[in-house]
Amino acid sequence: MKNKYYFAKNLKYLRAKKGVEQQEIAEKLGRKSGSAVSEWEKGLRIPDVGTLDIIAAYFGINIDDLMKKDLQNPEPEIKTVAAHAMEDLTEEEQAKVLEFIKFQKMQRKDD
Repeated sequence: MKNKYYFAKNLKYLRAKKGVEQQEIAEKLGRKSGSAVSEWEKGLRIPDVGTLDIIAAYFGINIDDLMKKDLQNPEPEIKTVAAHAMEDLTEEEQAKVLEFIKFQKMQRKDD
């Protein structure tokens, strides 16, 4: 059930991020209407593996990520990786990394 949840959530998120309508996804899959896409996004159904492969390729991701990861909120995994990466750094290197993070955040605010 968890995979079904992530697939539905991820499909809706990726489609919105790319700015495409359900109908456009349906057409890419050779379907006449967007009703199947709507059902997928509601978590009512999951497409077959071949269709999942096409959807994943369309969005430039792999099926595993499409099904098993929360693509909308990836930060916990990123924070975990960052924490482990910092363990092996000297205090001076850690300070440089933190300064770079502050710089990146400032750049984002200026956009």
